[in-house]
Order: sequence, then structure tokens, then C-alpha cells
Amino acid sequence: MATGTISVRDGKLKELPPNVWTVGSAAKTLDATNNRLTALPPSISSLSNLQRLILSTNQLSALPMQISSLVSLKVLALDANRLVELPEGIGALVKLERLSACQNALVSLPASISNLKSLTVLKLSQNKFSAIPDVLGGCSALEEIDLADNYLQELPESLGSLKRLKVLALDQNRIAAVPPAVFKGCTSLHTLTLHENPITIEIMEATEGYDELDKRRRSKFDKQIANKVLLGSGGLDEGVDRQLKSEA
Repeated sequence: MATGTISVRDGKLKELPPNVWTVGSAAKTLDATNNRLTALPPSISSLSNLQRLILSTNQLSALPMQISSLVSLKVLALDANRLVELPEGIGALVKLERLSACQNALVSLPASISNLKSLTVLKLSQNKFSAIPDVLGGCSALEEIDLADNYLQELPESLGSLKRLKVLALDQNRIAAVPPAVFKGCTSLHTLTLHENPITIEIMEATEGYDELDKRRRSKFDKQIANKVLLGSGGLDEGVDRQLKSEA
């Protein structure tokens, strides 16, 4: 506790123990990974200087409105829970840099997420999103988005405003095209993965702005080779599954 870290991992806990709240504003990290928590109490607001809240692998179906009080929070990990939505109050977490909520049942994001101007990493794979809200384009610091294994059919043009975006993972969705605004606007994008989607490499190559992404992708690959980074056996990943033509 002297370090400001509260760890109650792997405890089969159904609720957080009372002594957690006695730490109060001295708490910097709360790690409750791999328990059986079904809810967070309103008293979470007493941890007013918390910077890291790790709640992965629990049974949470909702977050309390008091989560908005944690204005110093930089990391929020909610993977492998039962969340169907994130609270509108999440937009108050203006220092949040990393939000991970993979393996839940999320179908949408609150409009207030556009207030998260410090957010650099957003991981939402294995949820139930059928669309990405336009407001995500307001998260101007985003460098990495993972929305793999959802039900996405299209991408909003507003993603093109994410000038710092480097990685966009969209494998295992239902996407048939990428808006030119994404290729032309995301000027830092070098990794776009769309494996197991209807989109083809021919469609990608025919989309305005794709050439610039391809140059950045190849440049990154060349740098990895030059730096002797260990690469997969597939070599340069085009990010899209190629359809093998059968021989006549």
C-alpha cells in the first residue's frame, strides 16, 4: 500500500474488500484482475488520484457513474467482463491514455468519448459493434485502434481526422470498402489489417489514397528488415486476404 498500489488479483472476490477504500487519495493503482466482481461500488470515487484501474476478467455488467470522478486515470482495463455499454461519464477522464475493453458485449460508445483527447490506445476487439461512431474521430491523440472480431460493415469518414493513427486492426468483420478519407487523412497510418473481411486487395488498391498507405507500410517493413527485426514467415503483410485463383 505504501507504493500506492492495491493488488487483489486472483482472489475469487465477489466484491472489493473494505480496506481498499481506506487508502483513499494515496492509491495510484488498483488491480483486481481475475476475480468474480459483478459491480463496483460508488465508493470507487474515494480513490481520487487513481491512475491505473485494472478490472479484467471479472463479471462486471456495468460501471457506476462515479467512475467519472477518477479524473487522474490514465489506464482503464475492462477486458473479459460482461459490459453492454460504457457510461457517458467516461468522457470526464480527460487524462486517459489507454482504454481496453475487449471480450465484452459492447454495441456502441458514448458520445462523450470524443472528449478523451489524451487517448492513444483503444482496444475493443471481440465485442458486438456493428458501427463505429463518428465521434471517435474526435479522439485526436489516438495511435492504435483494435476493433477486430466485431460486426462492422463500414468505417466512418471521421476516422480520417486521426492524424496520429498508426495501427488500425479490423480483422474478422464485414467491411467491404475503406473510405478514401481514411487513407488520405490518417497520414501516420502504416498498419491496416482487414483479414477475414469481404474487402479485396483489388478494391483497396483502387481506392484513392491507398498508395500513400502502401508507401508507409513498405517503409516500415524495410526499416524492420534493416534493424533485423524478426518477422513472420509471411513477409510483408498486405492486410487483406488474397483470393487464390484456381487454375483452369
